[in-house]
Amino acid sequence: MNEDERPARRVTIRDVAALAGVSPSTVSRTFALPDRVSTATAKRIFEAAERLGYHDDRVESRPAGKPTKLVGIIVPDIANQFFSTIMRGVQRELQGEGISLMVAESQEDARAEREAFDRLAPYVDGMVLAGSRMPDATIRKCAQTRPLVVVNREVRGVPSVVVDVRSGIDQALQCLTDHGHRRITYLDGPAASWSAGVRWKTLKAACERYGVTVRRLWPNPPTFDGGAAAAERYAASPTGAVVAHNDLMAAGFMVAVRACGIRCPDDYSLLGFDDGVVARICDPSITSINVSVPKLGVYAARILLRRLAGEPVPGQITVPSSLTERASVADVR
Repeated sequence: MNEDERPARRVTIRDVAALAGVSPSTVSRTFALPDRVSTATAKRIFEAAERLGYHDDRVESRPAGKPTKLVGIIVPDIANQFFSTIMRGVQRELQGEGISLMVAESQEDARAEREAFDRLAPYVDGMVLAGSRMPDATIRKCAQTRPLVVVNREVRGVPSVVVDVRSGIDQALQCLTDHGHRRITYLDGPAASWSAGVRWKTLKAACERYGVTVRRLWPNPPTFDGGAAAAERYAASPTGAVVAHNDLMAAGFMVAVRACGIRCPDDYSLLGFDDGVVARICDPSITSINVSVPKLGVYAARILLRRLAGEPVPGQITVPSSLTERASVADVR
């Protein structure tokens, strides 16, 4: 058994206090009433708690064996259709078992996600982390306190549901090269996103196989505004094709470069990821890699329900990806 797999000693308020250089009562007050301590002190305490993997004592306060019929889910961005679709899939599965869903948003911030976990944990039987931005070690600490499933993220020792993007990206490169494209720009997502890293590595490897040159613009918020912000850098050195981390970024990019007189697909071809409503309602509609988003939430809920029932669960479920071609791809000009 290696060091990561050994049962960890429970971290206490005194441990956090010693590392932060404050009294245990100050740590307790910070978690219960953070507005009663200075911003600098609270920041130091939260950083110490994060480093040690401390959870607010309320997480452990509910007696075992007394289910609440509640499950929590934490997402980086509620407004992002990718995550709202996952939430809907989880909720529909839970409703059939008479379980309600509590939702929290981290706004792409690992510390806020950790705080949300500690606030939800005392009231729920289990938790789903979708697109978690927390470090692996922190997620494993969380999994020691409540049954946990991670979605769109792989963490050793924690059940997960992930997407195999290889087939979808291969189809995307085949589509682009069939249209004569040999140079592309990739609008990458946030630096803390596990899925962003996987998509980039997979895309880069596929480009090497297909003889395509790829330029990476990153990091970017995975939002409409994030895509728009990349437009100026692209316009300074345009390529015949652009691939975005998700459809929201692709849409924001399309609108921003159109204001510069660069139009899709006349001047460039555009692809996104997720294949949601955004890709279909844009003009032109956006070619997108479908990553089976509805299945992610459904499978996560099923794994968690089996864990709550004390049944064995798979370590990981993988869902496929495929390309949906639309009007945003044309022959290179």
